[in-house]
Amino acid sequence: MYQRKSGLQGMIVLVLDCLCILLSLMIGNYIRNEFWFYNLDRVNFGFFYTVCVLLFLAINLFHNIYKKMHLRGPLDEFFCIVANNLMLLGGVTIVLYFLKVLDAYSRMVFVYFIVLSTLFMFVVHQIWKAILPYLYEKFWETRKLLLITDKANAEDAVKNVKSMMDFSYELFGCALLDGGQEDKQISGIPVVTDKKNLLEFCRNASLDEVLIAVESVRTGEVLADMEVIAQMGIAIHYRINVPELKEARRKVLSQFGGYQTVTYAHRFVPVGQVLLKRIMDICGALFGCVILALLTVTVGPLIKLESPGPIFFSQKRVGRNGRIFKMYKFRSMYADAEARKKELMSQNEMSGLMFKMENDPRITKIGKFLRKTSLDEFPQFINILMGDMSLVGTRPPTLDEFVQYSPYHKKRLSFRPGLTGMWQVSGRSDITDFEEIVRLDVEYIDDWSIGLDIKILLKTVMAVFAKDGAR
Repeated sequence: MYQRKSGLQGMIVLVLDCLCILLSLMIGNYIRNEFWFYNLDRVNFGFFYTVCVLLFLAINLFHNIYKKMHLRGPLDEFFCIVANNLMLLGGVTIVLYFLKVLDAYSRMVFVYFIVLSTLFMFVVHQIWKAILPYLYEKFWETRKLLLITDKANAEDAVKNVKSMMDFSYELFGCALLDGGQEDKQISGIPVVTDKKNLLEFCRNASLDEVLIAVESVRTGEVLADMEVIAQMGIAIHYRINVPELKEARRKVLSQFGGYQTVTYAHRFVPVGQVLLKRIMDICGALFGCVILALLTVTVGPLIKLESPGPIFFSQKRVGRNGRIFKMYKFRSMYADAEARKKELMSQNEMSGLMFKMENDPRITKIGKFLRKTSLDEFPQFINILMGDMSLVGTRPPTLDEFVQYSPYHKKRLSFRPGLTGMWQVSGRSDITDFEEIVRLDVEYIDDWSIGLDIKILLKTVMAVFAKDGAR
């Protein structure tokens, strides 16, 4: 799944700039009139502020100063803000003049406003640019990018990606198609694989997107590899060489840094839907964690009484695009369950890469109850809150399952794993073929929408209550 580049960062700064306008008007009016609002008449102040904000939004609609804000130095940024605010002042003056209310406002308030607004916006922009890398590091998930290139384009390609100053991407390595063992790094970026091992690396790596920048004559060489990479659910940016014309400088193409590219993905998702899904996850996880706290107090002692060991069981699982995380559950098995799994493999009831056994002797009595009622899954609300999982998604495989995946199987990992999913509401007990599970997961990814998530959540709740009623 490929999430389109969003204007969220620009929207945040735009909102902050509107607050700067509000603060500047208030302070400017206070300096001139010793009132925060014009004659304490909030209608007049609200009218003036509304005109300023509407004009400011209109100016930025045609002259978007946020588009390349991170590429500008402090001096360029200051002059850009000054130009924007002067246009705003001119526009406000013209509007108030034609409305025949210009004389109602002090000229000095206009002067104080434009000076303060420029200073406030400049400070806000500099602070925003300084803290954005920290925000991505601590709160937002970066997109892991692999650069596939050749020696002729390698240094220029790395330089291009670095020049983007886009903190949403992490360039963690290069694949050098015509490289050898002597090629260790390119401009500080390590060479992680070659042409021979490219697909195997992509299958095993934690990877979201690839950028392909090669000579045109190599297009045929990488086409087959691109098909397999696309099959894995990894988004592909392919640089295309587009001639520049002095008399026709405008082009309508995807752009990746300074390159014109064609972007391939099995799914393009609007950022608004992704954000809404995450909000649903956080709300659901907070509610689930409240229930989890109550269950821990009541169920925890019973788990320890029957079988010595921890209340919670954690296991390394493979999440979105190969990320490794610890998934939590209430412990429903004896402490030596993992060690005993090998001797039970011959009784596996699943055909494929998953393990399932109806009367598993490793499961405790309280564990059978927890599994039958799905209460053992509640600690996964912690994973959802941390962002490792979602309420609805695909089942996260174990490490030993993942190493056996084919490229097609990895496509099911292009989505954040979920507490429930298409497989669980499609008759989990009756499906014993791993390939059928993969098919359902891929179907979910291809057809995903917020409405589908809600539908699956409702079916899950109904299934849980149905199990309770059948007991």
